[in-house]
Amino acid sequence: MLEIGRDLEISINHNAIKGFLELCDEARGKGHMTIDLIQSRPFISYWPTLILNRYHEDKNDFLYSFWGSKLSSVYGMDLTGKYILRGEFKETENVFWTAHNDVMTSLKPAYLNTSIHWLDKEHQSFNAVIIPMERNDTITETIAYVAFDK
Repeated sequence: MLEIGRDLEISINHNAIKGFLELCDEARGKGHMTIDLIQSRPFISYWPTLILNRYHEDKNDFLYSFWGSKLSSVYGMDLTGKYILRGEFKETENVFWTAHNDVMTSLKPAYLNTSIHWLDKEHQSFNAVIIPMERNDTITETIAYVAFDK
């Protein structure tokens, strides 16, 4: 079974994760991230490994509303328009769902780390951070930034 570490120092202190969060802090000030902020010029370089999720209360699930192009390339699939709890990857879906749900309820970042050595020889692991995103004055979405390591 694939092990996914949660809130590990390796992810919290990862240079790329820290850089992304610093940019978010600068862009949002005292508020939360919004779709307008994430679509602004300073974030363009992050788009290939960004994931935007929107919570759908009627399904009690998160819809991938954006799945970055590098994620599609690395994983060989585009998950835009699909839900987290699809049943394809049961061993990991609950971990991802719980992390996104925790972020929406606590409004604090969640960090993930796992090995992906089985995917290809270029990418051996990833670190990710998930943060809340506001739309229409309500937190109903999350942003995840994934940083791949060799």
